[in-house]
Amino acid sequence: MLDYPNINPVALDLGFVQIRWYGISYVVGILLAWALLKRRAKQQQPGFAQDEVADLIFYCMVGIIIGGRLGSV
Repeated sequence: MLDYPNINPVALDLGFVQIRWYGISYVVGILLAWALLKRRAKQQQPGFAQDEVADLIFYCMVGIIIGGRLGSV
C-alpha cells in the first residue's frame, strides 16, 4: 500500500479565516495570466487588445468561482 504524505491543506490559519494552498495557487495563476496577457497586448500581438485583458481575467475568475461551486455540489 502506498503511503501518501500528510500535507496540511491550510497554508495560513488566522483564526477567523483560513487560507488554503489551492486558493494561493488560483491567485498566483490568475496574476501570472494577467501579467502575460498585458505584456502580449503591449507588444500588439494579434488578437490581444489592452482594454480587453481586464475583462477576460474578470470573466475567467467568475467562471472559476461558479465552476468550483458547481463542482463541489
